[in-house]
Amino acid sequence: MSKNISKKELKQPDQFVSFWTRFSAKAGQFLNERRKPVLIGIGGLAGVVTATVIYGELHERSAMQASQALSHVERVATADLIPADGTAPKEDGLPHFKTDKERLEGALKEVDAFMTANPRNPLRREAELQKAGLLLDLQRPEEAIPLYTEILASRLDKHLRFLAQEGLAYAYEAKGDLDQAAAAFAKLGEGDSGPADSKGGEGAGNAPFYRDRSLYHQGRIAERKGNPAQAVKLYKEVLEKTPQSPLRDEITNRLAVLESK
Repeated sequence: MSKNISKKELKQPDQFVSFWTRFSAKAGQFLNERRKPVLIGIGGLAGVVTATVIYGELHERSAMQASQALSHVERVATADLIPADGTAPKEDGLPHFKTDKERLEGALKEVDAFMTANPRNPLRREAELQKAGLLLDLQRPEEAIPLYTEILASRLDKHLRFLAQEGLAYAYEAKGDLDQAAAAFAKLGEGDSGPADSKGGEGAGNAPFYRDRSLYHQGRIAERKGNPAQAVKLYKEVLEKTPQSPLRDEITNRLAVLESK
């Protein structure tokens, strides 16, 4: 049985599933279906996106160079910190920093340098997503918001679009604009993950991408806005429409706390 969470925990930002974990399942399915080699790495709290290299669509050399450059940014962002006792970290060819903030700022400089040196790089959007995630990790949502907005206004693969949309929602939440955050989270469930069936209806491959996460986040924001009744309604909608959602236990715990008041 899942452990009930406290009322104090309900007030905390969404920290239950990492940004990368939330995306990895869908990304894995997408990549398997396409059967094209890619390189995907992990990032910070807001979900840093690294290079996505599709051979045959990009020139191999430039794609590999871009992939390596973005992979390096990611490695900098997750490199070991210098121990408090001053012990030198293991030699890995990476710069090392004393604090997480310094490390993130170092990674941000790396991705800025990459974008400046490669203004027409085919992986520029991935680099922008990476930068936006770093800005969000650095608690600079006012800078992340326009970047996410610009990314979403461009032609973008729908799975990367999901990452940008969720990042934008988190940025609004971090800024304290809960109405905009709720609206942005609502859009997560509006896109389609596949073609419609032969009858023109919503087939299994056409179910909106992460609708359960969209409703869950909207419920979470409703809680933060002091509207528990709306939160309960949204949480129950997830359980009714997506009974096998990986968020089921989390939502059940939240419902238990809300309905016990």
